[in-house]
Amino acid sequence: MKKFLKIFGGIILVLILLLALLPYLFKDQIMDRVKVEMDKAVDAKIEIADVSLSMFKNFPKLFVEIQGISVVGKGEFANDTLAYVGSLYTAVDLGSAISGKQLNVGAIVLAKTKVKALVLESGKANWDISKATAEEVVVEEESTEASDFKIIFEEVRVEDFALEYHDATLKANLVLTDLDLSLNGDFSAKETNLNVNSTATGITFDYEGIKYLNNANLGLEAALGADLENMVFDFKENKLTLNDLEFGMMGSFAMLKDAYKMDLKLDAKKTDFKSLLSMVPEAFMKDIKGLETTGNLVLNAFVKGEYREDHMPAFGAKLKVADANIKYPNLPETINNIKIDAEVNHPGGDLDALVTDVNAFHFEVANNPIDAEIHIKTPMSDPEISGLCKGVIDFAKICHAIPMDSIKIAGIVTSDISFNGRLSAIEKEEYEKFMAKGDLKLKNFEFTTPDFPQGIKIISSVLSFTPRFISLNSFNSLIGKSDVQLNGKIENYIPYALKGKTLKGNFNMSSKTFDLNEFMTESETKKVESTDTIPMSVVAVPANLDIRFVASMQKIKFDKMLIEDVKGLIVVKNSVAKLTNLSMNMLKGQMTMNGSYSTKDVKKPNFDFGLDVNDFDIKSTYESLSMVKKMIPMALNCEGKVSSDLKIKSQLNEEMAPVMNTLNGLGSFHSRGIIIKDSKAFVALAKALKNDSYKRISVSKFDMDFVITNGNIVVKPFKTKIAGHDATIYGTQSVDGKLDFTMNMKLPKEELGSDVNKFLANIPGNKTIDKLDVSVKITGTTDDPKVNLDLSKAIKQAKDAALKELKKKGKKDLEKKARDLFKKLF
Repeated sequence: MKKFLKIFGGIILVLILLLALLPYLFKDQIMDRVKVEMDKAVDAKIEIADVSLSMFKNFPKLFVEIQGISVVGKGEFANDTLAYVGSLYTAVDLGSAISGKQLNVGAIVLAKTKVKALVLESGKANWDISKATAEEVVVEEESTEASDFKIIFEEVRVEDFALEYHDATLKANLVLTDLDLSLNGDFSAKETNLNVNSTATGITFDYEGIKYLNNANLGLEAALGADLENMVFDFKENKLTLNDLEFGMMGSFAMLKDAYKMDLKLDAKKTDFKSLLSMVPEAFMKDIKGLETTGNLVLNAFVKGEYREDHMPAFGAKLKVADANIKYPNLPETINNIKIDAEVNHPGGDLDALVTDVNAFHFEVANNPIDAEIHIKTPMSDPEISGLCKGVIDFAKICHAIPMDSIKIAGIVTSDISFNGRLSAIEKEEYEKFMAKGDLKLKNFEFTTPDFPQGIKIISSVLSFTPRFISLNSFNSLIGKSDVQLNGKIENYIPYALKGKTLKGNFNMSSKTFDLNEFMTESETKKVESTDTIPMSVVAVPANLDIRFVASMQKIKFDKMLIEDVKGLIVVKNSVAKLTNLSMNMLKGQMTMNGSYSTKDVKKPNFDFGLDVNDFDIKSTYESLSMVKKMIPMALNCEGKVSSDLKIKSQLNEEMAPVMNTLNGLGSFHSRGIIIKDSKAFVALAKALKNDSYKRISVSKFDMDFVITNGNIVVKPFKTKIAGHDATIYGTQSVDGKLDFTMNMKLPKEELGSDVNKFLANIPGNKTIDKLDVSVKITGTTDDPKVNLDLSKAIKQAKDAALKELKKKGKKDLEKKARDLFKKLF
């Protein structure tokens, strides 16, 4: 971060010098020269939109402004704007410049600036844009007298400054919505007094997933004694505010060559307890302005020593609250006897020396007390932790002390938990060296919100804590109308909480009825009514979980589908959910699933499943599963049952539907017989044959094998009977729905239409033809199939029959003529 500030400050300094020189040099030449010099210094794209000069805006001074300064990264950061300055301007006193001794430039203003600082997981930062230079050549300067020329400015102002800082290595994020700063004094003097007035709003800071500041406000009014030659600043009269907290600050701050040297102390000037509550995000502390509070606080902090990249200064903070109370307006109960005693201490150097102690945290609601403590040492190398949580929370009484708005909550939680030991003891499985004991009990717990209207009710649950695991002895709950029972163990919970290690668990899960429809939003329900499918979004599988569920669920309701007798093993591990022998009865048949669903790349989730389906009802399957609609649209008009052995894998889109051009697999379909009616393909066949009986046909027992490659389905030739007639079917359906199928059939000539039969009537030997070989070609698309008859084989049959008949007739004529000749001769 320090390097970023130096680079950003250097760029601004170059621009300030540009402002000073512009009145005396040509604008275009200056612009070109500055761009060349900046390009030599930094590996980034720097653009300046415009430079303007005016004698009228601040007459008799010359007004100079640079607009639209942007710094854009390269390589990995080619699409990221590191900094954008809307305007940098000042006014130059031309009279002072003519004297040759000094240049008076008045105020220097930096306006409408946005900075976005990024650090990738690799540690590479987008502000690291300085170009590598060749080995520096040290040139000894000739001894000359220092120049008396000075650049004098009265004030530096920053207006509408916004900052985003995202560090993937620290898992830290800082957002500052708006900063305004005014700094004035005699900057030409070696020693002077500076006045600082600054306000910052919309400050949000989170670290490792914990939000420490949420839309906070910060202010500083200070008078500084400044040694500008040595860059040492002493705080005199000052006021630092953080939301409603107000601090006095004493001490000094110095900028060294490779470090910052600090000796600062902060003490809270406001000592009423209510000022501390202003730090609690509004989402957790409603109507703070109407609170009635009593009690005082002591809050102070210090930092002393040098801060370098590999060294931390000493720092610490203390907070004490005694005998405080909170009373919300219009609520009968009071939160009483609030006590807090917490401190943080670090002697300097390695952060592993940091010690955090919450010696006491106590409050009471309706005579129900809660006590907690936590102590942490050596947090970086091997955390040593100890603490406790003991008390009773009656949520019905809590609701009488804290406004819950539209949240409905009830039930009693009883806890008596204590722990003491080092994380390494858990990691080495030396559980005898770590103490963790106690229980957490829930009874008749209920929770409902507008976003979760179905609510959850935990009739009873007991969690028992040991160093090795948390035992979930019972968990009997209702989620909406769905009952869920769980029992099992959670292991590795301490490394998971402290270091983000993998949380392990083994559970038995059962339910009599689980209704998934309750968890659909209102908008989703409306879509379901019109499309018969449930829109979904990607469900990310956590990477640091290793959980096994042995499931046994009697009924699951999903849209219009009822799934029964669900049994099997579900393992969630390394961002993958794996199903093993998960069997269920559904769609009037039975299915067993084996496979996995992965979100290792959450932008490209994928599945790899093997399905063993027995006697699924075709129409129910089509209406329930969107994938079947895409793969086999003809199923819409089918009645009957089908079985399948299927292996498929595919990438999924943001709605959890297969990306069809990534779908691959193979399998087979088997059926004892189906009926097809009003299918577009067979309606077209009936039209081609001029025989309406083909609009509704029966297909006898068949076994069909197929292969799916990048969404293209290839059906291998299989034999069956269509409308009682022998048929061989094969072909392809492309990923974009184009059809190329062939049905080779033997059809009675009576079913080939009047035109064909008229043609046959004129052919000798037609009475010997019973059935004709016909090829039905199905092309077009799944939405608009085209059917054509290929009668080439039938025509050949007719020719062969005619020739045979003619030969037969010719032979009979010769025999008759021979008999007549013999009669005449003899």
